[in-house]
Amino acid sequence: MSSQKSWHLNRREVLRGAGGVALALPFLEGMSSAAQSVGELPKRVACFFFPNGVALPPEKDQYHDDWHWFPQGEGRDYTLNLSTESFEPHRDEITFLSGLSHPAGRKMAGHGVSDVYLTAGPVDANAYNNTISVDQVIADQLGRETRIQSLALSTGGGVGTTGRTHTLSFTKTGQPIPAEHSIRRCFNMMFGQDDMSLQSARRQLLIRKSMLDQVLEDSKSLKNRLNAPDRAKLDEYLSSMRDYERRIQRMESWLDKPKAEVDEASMSVDATSAQMKDYVRAFYDLIFHAFQTDTTRVVTHMLGIEGGGSKSDAFPEALGLKPHHALSHRKGSDFRDWGRWDQFMNQNFAYFLDRLKNAQEGNGSVLDRSLIMYGCSTSTTHLAKNYPLILAGGSQFGVSHGQFRKFDENKVRLSDMFVTMLNVLGVETEQFGDSTGNLDEILSV
Repeated sequence: MSSQKSWHLNRREVLRGAGGVALALPFLEGMSSAAQSVGELPKRVACFFFPNGVALPPEKDQYHDDWHWFPQGEGRDYTLNLSTESFEPHRDEITFLSGLSHPAGRKMAGHGVSDVYLTAGPVDANAYNNTISVDQVIADQLGRETRIQSLALSTGGGVGTTGRTHTLSFTKTGQPIPAEHSIRRCFNMMFGQDDMSLQSARRQLLIRKSMLDQVLEDSKSLKNRLNAPDRAKLDEYLSSMRDYERRIQRMESWLDKPKAEVDEASMSVDATSAQMKDYVRAFYDLIFHAFQTDTTRVVTHMLGIEGGGSKSDAFPEALGLKPHHALSHRKGSDFRDWGRWDQFMNQNFAYFLDRLKNAQEGNGSVLDRSLIMYGCSTSTTHLAKNYPLILAGGSQFGVSHGQFRKFDENKVRLSDMFVTMLNVLGVETEQFGDSTGNLDEILSV
């Protein structure tokens, strides 16, 4: 006889409305699986990145009071302005951070600093040896019970080029993880109808497994004929292949499990970068649904890369502004124009926080059980210091908000905060990247 209680629910259960429209349920206590005790709700993390820094007009500039991204004041006594006023309803759920950066990033060319945003890797102008990103360390534990172990998103898509990657996520060997830029493809992957039948999907996975088995078998004899440096490179390659093998096994295990169903009319699933406002908003809607339905618990999103020429560089033109890179150099514009772009971005992030806050979960909200980092790895015009950062959510993990915290860049670094983030999410860690300690003061009032 089944031990399942009558109030236990299928984790993919949905409500069906008029016309057969399916609406995804939030994660309910009754959906706890065998591997998850009743009442134990998911822990989640999302890391957002935007390029080219923020408007930081000097104190004597006429636009300083209205458009300086960092608040005026410190601690709990801080003041928001036109750039950041959309965060006023979320004062108790966010913390502004200044004075944090990656020391190695300060030595890099300004256009490449996004590569180390989540890795704190030992990358500089003369060597490129990146390391694992913090989201992937988290995904290794938090992503084991979800359909998508981690979700990498960006407007550029793919991996880009070394030093100007289109993704924030990196494997344990420092290899970039391709990001998805199509809202439609992401939606179909997580919620929509598959393009192929189960039988076809199984056949595709079998082909991949067969090819992978052959690669791993051939490598055994090849390895004996290589010198030490080449063997090291081959070991790195094989490590990535084994990760790929595990991903195939994960996909296979989820083939027979129904997806959460989300009404595609609830978001702009077919928005592209050509419809900037809908596209930016749709990413946030997509991540909200992914979190609320427990389809994934780890997400990274990269709006664009530093410098000009990328898809996202043209986004401000939809607001009647210069391209983003030109704004950051104030070519034919002023700090007010740059601030208007910051304002738009902040409004959309505040919208995302609204959605998470208003989604009830247990005795709190989805936001209370989601740790969100939002920011950039340059403060202004490619200067890789004093990153503009906001930490949001996670109140049920012990994170305390409502402050503007200023740090001394000579004493602490961003990777110290990563150590604290990892630990509050239950991923026990003493050191990450170039960390020299932790930033546990974010847990105090």
